[in-house]
Amino acid sequence: MDITALVSSLSTTFELGKLIVNERDTNKLSALQSELSEKIIDAQTQLSQVLGTVIDQQRHIPVLEERIRELEREAAEKERYVLDRVGNIGDFFVYRLRATAGEEGVDHFLCQPCFDAGKKGVLVRNHIHYLSCPLCNHGAYLEEIDPDTRTPSGFWS
Repeated sequence: MDITALVSSLSTTFELGKLIVNERDTNKLSALQSELSEKIIDAQTQLSQVLGTVIDQQRHIPVLEERIRELEREAAEKERYVLDRVGNIGDFFVYRLRATAGEEGVDHFLCQPCFDAGKKGVLVRNHIHYLSCPLCNHGAYLEEIDPDTRTPSGFWS
């Protein structure tokens, strides 16, 4: 065999090897590019979900702020009243308007169960000796009647 043919053969083999390596590198690069694309798509999907959550939460902020203001108003309103016992028969509890300087209001009693449930049921006197709530009909006799005189033994004791 002659040297030129051997060099030519080795050169061809070297070129084929180079082509095979280039082909392998191209396949590897293709696989890596494909994997990278999948990771980018996953990251974009997760980012989209996070952005959706942020947008949803931002919509809830004004609603929650309004709810906070409402609860603060309710707490301020509750501070205007104090739990008290009225009458001299049993335990009949009501909320009465506090006497505070600078605030005006008509003296009245609120139904304790209704007020605790967030409603303002102003108690009304149905008879001289009986108070009741128009919302829940909770009520009680406030004083005993003296059987001899048929008059109450005391009012708002």
